[in-house]
Amino acid sequence: MRKKPTRKRSDHYRLFRIVILAGFLLTLAFIFLVSTLGSQKFGSLHKLVLEAVGPLQKVVTMGSSYVETFKSEYIDILQDSLRLREENKRLIQQLQENENILNKSREAMATNASLRKLLEFKNTLDQQQSVAATIVGKDPSTLFRSVIIDRGSNSSVMKGNPVVNNDGVVGQVFTVTPNYAKVLLAIAPSSAIDVLLQKSRVRGILKGDGTLTYRLEYILKTAEIEEGEHVVTAGYGGVFPTGLQVGVVSKIIKKPRGMFHEIEVTPSVDYQKLEHLLILQQPKLGEIKEMTRP
Repeated sequence: MRKKPTRKRSDHYRLFRIVILAGFLLTLAFIFLVSTLGSQKFGSLHKLVLEAVGPLQKVVTMGSSYVETFKSEYIDILQDSLRLREENKRLIQQLQENENILNKSREAMATNASLRKLLEFKNTLDQQQSVAATIVGKDPSTLFRSVIIDRGSNSSVMKGNPVVNNDGVVGQVFTVTPNYAKVLLAIAPSSAIDVLLQKSRVRGILKGDGTLTYRLEYILKTAEIEEGEHVVTAGYGGVFPTGLQVGVVSKIIKKPRGMFHEIEVTPSVDYQKLEHLLILQQPKLGEIKEMTRP
C-alpha cells in the first residue's frame, strides 16, 4: 500500500520534466523564429541557437545532397544497364543472323562443289545420256537399302537405269513414279553387278551384304589377285558402262576348301554422304540404229 504514492510521484516528476524540456525547446524555436523574421542582426541568443542548429542543418544538407547524387547516379546506371541490355540483345540477334547467312553460304559452296564434280564426271561419259537427281529420302531398313530421288518418268527415268556419282557406282533404279524414283543401292543384299578386277582382268559378281562393304564372288583360287586392286564395272548386259569405279579389294580370305576366294571390297562411293546422283539412261532402239548406221 505504501508503494503506490511513490510510483505516482515518480510518474508526475517524469511528466513534469518532459513538459519543461518541450517548453524550453519551443521557446528556443520561437526566439529563433522571431529573431530571424524580426531583425537582420544576430543577437547572442540567435548566435547560440544558430551554433547549436548549424551542425544539424549541415548534416541534413549533406545527407540530402548525397541522396540526390546517389539517386542521379543510380538512375544513370539503371538507364545504362537497360541500354546495354537492349544493345546486347540486338548484337546477339545480329550474330545469329550472320551465322545463318554464313551457314547458308557454306552449304551453297558445298553444294556447288558437289555439283561441279558431278558435272565433270558427266563430261567423262562421252555421249551417255544422264539425268541429275538429288536424294530426298532414305530407307532406314538394314536389309533393304534404298534411297528416293527427285526424278521420275517425267524426266525419262526408267526402271533398271544405273545410278552413279563422281566416285563410282551407286545402284540401280527399281521403282519409278512420275516425279520420283527409288534406287536400290549396290550394298543391298539383293544387288548384284558384273565387275572386273582392273589389274588381273578377272571377272566376278559383286554383291551387297547390307553393310557398307561388298562381297566379290566367283573368283577362282587360281586367280592371282592382290589387296588394293581396283574393281570396275565389266559392262556385260548393257546396264552399266564399262570401267566405272566400284571399289577396292580390301581383304582376301583363302579357305582350304572350296573353289573360290572370299573377297571383301571397300566401295569407292561413300554411302553415308550420298546427296547428288546421275541416272544413266540407256539409248532407245532408234538411237542405237542411228549410232550404228555407217
